[in-house]
Amino acid sequence: MRFISIAVFCASLLSEQAHAQITPEELTVETMPTPGANWFISKTGNGGYIFDAISGEMQGMLSLSRYTPAVTHWAPRQEFYAAESYLSRGVYGERTDIVAVYDFENLRPIAEIVIPNHMARLSVRGHLGLMNSGRHLAVQNMNPGHSVSIVDVEDRVFVYEASTPGCAVIMPVADNDFMQVCGDGTLQLIQLDISGFEENRVRSDVFFNVIDDAVFDRVARSAAGWWLITHAGVIFEATVNGPEIEISEGWRITDLGEEDWRPGGREEIITAHQESGLIYVAMHQGPVDTHHEPGTEIWVLDSNARRRVGRIELETPANSLTVTQEAEPKLLVADSRGGTHIYDAVSFAYERSINTPGADNFEDF
Repeated sequence: MRFISIAVFCASLLSEQAHAQITPEELTVETMPTPGANWFISKTGNGGYIFDAISGEMQGMLSLSRYTPAVTHWAPRQEFYAAESYLSRGVYGERTDIVAVYDFENLRPIAEIVIPNHMARLSVRGHLGLMNSGRHLAVQNMNPGHSVSIVDVEDRVFVYEASTPGCAVIMPVADNDFMQVCGDGTLQLIQLDISGFEENRVRSDVFFNVIDDAVFDRVARSAAGWWLITHAGVIFEATVNGPEIEISEGWRITDLGEEDWRPGGREEIITAHQESGLIYVAMHQGPVDTHHEPGTEIWVLDSNARRRVGRIELETPANSLTVTQEAEPKLLVADSRGGTHIYDAVSFAYERSINTPGADNFEDF
């Protein structure tokens, strides 16, 4: 018994000494630094992770609803906007859809704007669009018919819900207008007045066949408008001239003998650097109707010359991609295993990988 007592005493003494050596942690609060040129938001099912693409370091996190299609921001007000959906019991109960406003300095919610409970709760970047004036935000709805909720994020009020049967995706153009892709092979333009109400609506001529070769609902900004791509790899540019929609002649990105190469992926499959005119597309080999298959290569296209200028082979297939917009851009590629890989968007050289928990789309700063 004496030996046991000595052992217990020694163990107790050592434990006390160990605890005495631990310095109490001091809690601190930090605010966000000035964003770098290559910062981006990786939107996942767990929130919006803010990263620096140059260093690979995480800078902060937006706590978003698991039902959030995308997040966007307006630099002049230093605010983020996210369409979010909540259920009162987590997985069931009363539903509430909102547009949440977050400040940049602390990444905390500073306003909530209740919208109709019709939001399309899919991770599609084009289901959320901030107008180029920075005042009105459009949220894609499916209930199951298509409509769009217009929110004034400056005055923090819901404006109205516009019915858009057969048309989806939000592509902001001009100052306060947006285009949509429609199931009859056309584009739709909705022009808003200064208060956010619909002022005019027009449709384009038919430019694609939804049965033979449909346009993806994943789109990319161009310098003057938007790039659209079909399942077979035909690219169009859509722009507006006042109340008129102008669509360029389509051009095919595959050459002879490459007919089995197709665009594809679960999320964002096309992105573009607006100043240089370079377009990046996730591509794979497969038969018709494999448009959800992830990309095994990224094809780089010169939109001015209408030709391919590079191919990036991927070790892990890509489900989503985006390119940052500064003078030395970075190409961000999210793979199917939860990693984000950074490339020099001009030289196409691989730089680093970041462990992100399943990025489904991006927003660059």
